[in-house]
Amino acid sequence: MKTRNVNNAIEDWLGGQTDKAGEEWLIREMKKDPALAREITLRRKTDEILAERQVIDLRNMLTAIERKKRSAGTLRRTMVKSAKYAAAVALVALISSALYLGLRPGASPDELYSSYYSRYESPGAVRSAVSPGNTLMENAIASYSAKEYEKAIMYLEQVINTGQEGMESVFMHGMANMEVKNYPVASRSFTRVIEHNDNLYLEDAEWYLGLCYMMTGNKEKATKQFAAIASSGSRYSKQAVRLARRIK
Repeated sequence: MKTRNVNNAIEDWLGGQTDKAGEEWLIREMKKDPALAREITLRRKTDEILAERQVIDLRNMLTAIERKKRSAGTLRRTMVKSAKYAAAVALVALISSALYLGLRPGASPDELYSSYYSRYESPGAVRSAVSPGNTLMENAIASYSAKEYEKAIMYLEQVINTGQEGMESVFMHGMANMEVKNYPVASRSFTRVIEHNDNLYLEDAEWYLGLCYMMTGNKEKATKQFAAIASSGSRYSKQAVRLARRIK
């Protein structure tokens, strides 16, 4: 089995997400390969240490927050500081874990991207095929659904220039550019969605922006982005934790 798949199997097992067949396979591999068994033991212990550290840190943080609330300050200010602190704790945990888990050569960005990227399916994909009678946005979505990404980008840029379709067109512009591997342009679109901060695409834009950072070689920004996602309660949080640990 490829190293990437072995790593995935280990992460699934440690996260309690592997099935019976996968667990039996991994146990057999551990018996055959003492080095693999040692690595898995180290990963499990590291996860336990990090989990305990985060619990202690969070308890201390909550105690400090409660004291501040009683003495002075508003609830909103306290919540903002709590969120920043939680993100910092998550980032420290992820970076520490990455240092502990350096036994195997780090997977390349292309390998990680292949494992964690999935094509976004637009809710508007049911719209009709490209037609002169369609709006620009309908043609853009139809082109994206047909995997004609260059054509979709052309339509989306026309929509964005009109300023009439809100953040859907900006987000889909980012997705279409990801599909043609134009990650810098995609990053700008996702950043614009995030800065808007009042739309339905925030969680998706944050996740895909992290992948763009990874594919453009900006490991520091990628790690910080995934740490923020991991501490945010996003539906991508579990993937963000696992991916951030594997960025080398």
